[in-house]
Amino acid sequence: MSIKNTKLWTWHVLAGLILIFLLGLHMLGFHMNDVLHMVEGDPLDWSTVSERAQALSQAVFYILFLGFALYHGLYGLRNILLELNISDGTAGFVNKLLVVAGVLLFAFGTWAAIASWNLAKATV
Repeated sequence: MSIKNTKLWTWHVLAGLILIFLLGLHMLGFHMNDVLHMVEGDPLDWSTVSERAQALSQAVFYILFLGFALYHGLYGLRNILLELNISDGTAGFVNKLLVVAGVLLFAFGTWAAIASWNLAKATV
């Protein structure tokens, strides 16, 4: 394994660990609220959702979660596809395609999170 692949794999593992942490926060706050009371009121009630959407930290949380999830998932998909023993040219195409798809999906998701946050602020 080359140094570049080792770095990419290390980032993949790190992204997975960060996803476990972020998903754990989400699960504890929204699905274990009856036990832990991390969110005041019902987390799925519209007033609570609307109030939460106004917080910049929530938009940042979703953007971070999106970035780590996309990297972890697309890098994993890349490794699965490269294990098919495809040609070097096809592997290069797969790499470029996944990078472009990741950047476009991240841009769209970031736009959606920021647009939702701005909309929530405007409806106060």
